[in-house]
This record gives sequence, structure tokens and C-alpha cells, in this order.
Amino acid sequence: MYTLGKLIVPNTKNYSFIEPKQERSKKRFEEVLKTAEFIYTNQKDYALSVQDISKLSGMKRPSIYKFFPSNESIHEALSYKYATDLFKLIQKNLNNLQYKDNKELIKVVIDVCAIYANKNYPLSNLVFNQFSKEFILNNIEDLIEQKNNEEQAKFKLTLNVLMSCLGDYLNQEGSITPRYISETKKICLLYLSN
Repeated sequence: MYTLGKLIVPNTKNYSFIEPKQERSKKRFEEVLKTAEFIYTNQKDYALSVQDISKLSGMKRPSIYKFFPSNESIHEALSYKYATDLFKLIQKNLNNLQYKDNKELIKVVIDVCAIYANKNYPLSNLVFNQFSKEFILNNIEDLIEQKNNEEQAKFKLTLNVLMSCLGDYLNQEGSITPRYISETKKICLLYLSN
């Protein structure tokens, strides 16, 4: 049986966005993210910019730059938010079940990722970028105690494969269908069986 650890939320000092500490600043920070979410949700293939967020939110650009020094930092903060939400769902599902092996765990991770992606599309694309994939994979690895290095390396590669497959399916089709979920499970379980 595998044991589950705690959520490892990385220190946001490593990222380009600056998480505020004061309540008033937190509200402004969240308002920027809500506006960015609105843009992503309602305008396909839209280039996210501080200037556009300023116009839509009514906030002055210097106030936005205080937390987000670049357009990319807004994207990074959204990715961080959605990756954290997804990982918490994965953790919750894993905490509710007892696992005998990695095969059972992989099935649950695939199901949770697919359901989350389909429910939150188009924002779910933020979960399948490189930044978010690394965040989620590192946290899942830390969550599960592995028996040995070989098993750990195999599990890590399997997690990378599942995130890549689901991300590709999402980008190609706009959703992750039951067929794609089944195919991803087959690929991952076949690799884990060898």
C-alpha cells in the first residue's frame, strides 16, 4: 500500500508574479486573474496583455505591474492557480481511496485530469503547459512514497506520458473524450506492466 503525503505548494518567490500580502492588494491581484480568465474564456486565440486587462478591469497599469511585471507573469499566475486546483482534486481523490499499486493510482489521476479539463475548458489549457505539468508531476511524485528508484523513475515517466497524452487530446479536439481516456489508460498501464 502507498501512503499519501501533504500538498507541496512551491514558494511563489520562484515565479515572476508577486503574490500580495495585504487584503486590499489580494483583491486587486484576484481581479486581474478574473479579468484574464474572462479574456481566455470569451476570446479565442487572444494575446493576453496588461494593457487589455487594465482596460477591462478599470485598474491602472502601474497597479497591475506591481504584481505582474510582464504579460507572461499573468499567464504564469493563472497556470499556477489552475494547476494547484487540479492537484488538490487529485489529492482529494487519492485520499479517499486505498491503493495497492501504481496502476490504480494512474487510473484515478487520468480520470481526475480529464474531468477537470473538460469541465474547465478553455482554461484547462493552462494546466497542460510545461509550467503546470511540472508542478503537478512533482507534487504527485512527492505525494506517493515509492518503493525503489527504478519504480520511481518508471512512475515519473508514466505521469509525463499521461499529461502529454491528455494535453494533446485536449488541444486537438477541445475535450478529452472517453475514448481518449481509455487509450491513455492503456498506454500508461501497458508501460507500468513491463
